[in-house]
Amino acid sequence: MNDFIEILTSFKLLKNAVASLDSSQLADVINRLQKIYDEKKIVEELDARKRQEREEALKAIRSIMAENRLTAEDLSLLAEDTAGEKTVRKRVVPPKYKFTDENGTVMTWTGQGRTPLAFRQCIEREGKSMEDYLIKHE
Repeated sequence: MNDFIEILTSFKLLKNAVASLDSSQLADVINRLQKIYDEKKIVEELDARKRQEREEALKAIRSIMAENRLTAEDLSLLAEDTAGEKTVRKRVVPPKYKFTDENGTVMTWTGQGRTPLAFRQCIEREGKSMEDYLIKHE
């Protein structure tokens, strides 16, 4: 790979490397290199813009911290306070159906998602409908 980079970056070596190409082939190579250059330039400009925005944001944060006499330690306390808030809390759904599988084990189902195979087998085995297995809350 170093040989390739050396050829690309040396006028004399590059000229010798493309000597066998006709003008249309050389134009195609130039167009491809131009496209690579344009893409690289855009990425570099975006990176520079992101760095600038980040520096401006940090400057604003430092200014706010100085105005309010806050330290990095204060911010670490803030992070500790919010650490527990990041956990996702799932909603607990009470069971809606109660049935007994082939082994005699009493099972429940919330009625959400696909119907459990054991529940379908229980319905077929006992010849009842789903409503017969509803849990009645009083």
